[in-house]
Amino acid sequence: MAVEAPTYLGALQAFTPYEPEYVRMDTDDDGLIPESLERVLTAGNIKFIYLVPTFQNPTGRTIPLERRREIADIIKKYNALLVEDDPYGELRYRGRDIPPIKALAPDNVVYISTLSKVFAPGLRIGFCHAPDQISKWLVIVKQGTDLHTSTFNQALAAEYIAGGFLERHLPKIIDLYSPKQDAMLSALDTYFPKDFNWSRPEGGMFLWVEGPEGFDMEELYWQAVKRNVAFVPGRYFFSSRQEGIETMRLNYTMADEQTIDNSIKVLSEVIKTG
Repeated sequence: MAVEAPTYLGALQAFTPYEPEYVRMDTDDDGLIPESLERVLTAGNIKFIYLVPTFQNPTGRTIPLERRREIADIIKKYNALLVEDDPYGELRYRGRDIPPIKALAPDNVVYISTLSKVFAPGLRIGFCHAPDQISKWLVIVKQGTDLHTSTFNQALAAEYIAGGFLERHLPKIIDLYSPKQDAMLSALDTYFPKDFNWSRPEGGMFLWVEGPEGFDMEELYWQAVKRNVAFVPGRYFFSSRQEGIETMRLNYTMADEQTIDNSIKVLSEVIKTG
């Protein structure tokens, strides 16, 4: 299976027990590079491609519309299957919405999303929109995997959407998260060394930080934890643990703005003294 470098850690954890062979695809500040996708598909033997195109976890990157069109054309050309994971698309703070790749190649994409980020994380309610033939088998496989998702939780989710509550609640979430993202970006600009770079997404929950080549973010993590600041070292988001040693993922959604500012300041101090 083909995955971005980096990609979502939770997906790797879900796929790995099935012992797949991961095939790495190149990315840049605009996400998946289409030429890399085509090279991978040309080599053959790819069962499916996994992407998080919008406000990606861990980088926060979003694939622009023109690049999505290129990706859609490529997967149609090779009749490839793409799993498009979109948990964060509704969490847009700036800019304009971009249509999912599913809308550009409907017969080649399984679109999956969740209510965990916009309703209640504990419900664990997700959904998918797949081509008919695949959708049928997904239902059968799910029955054999977990028997059934809680009917009560599904009823709550259905009422939440049908009653218009989701539309009214989303602006509140955005108003809550957007200032926190601004606070983290501002703190990084103020405190972090100039040889570090980071993403500047228009939404989502994460920022991606890249240090100088060879900088050990895992060692930084252990030093930072001693001062009560934590993050996720970036190497865990790669299918090969040889990559990403100089990267980290930051999440701004759970802390207030002052705590975010203090934490980034502490991280910068640990970097400079470490």
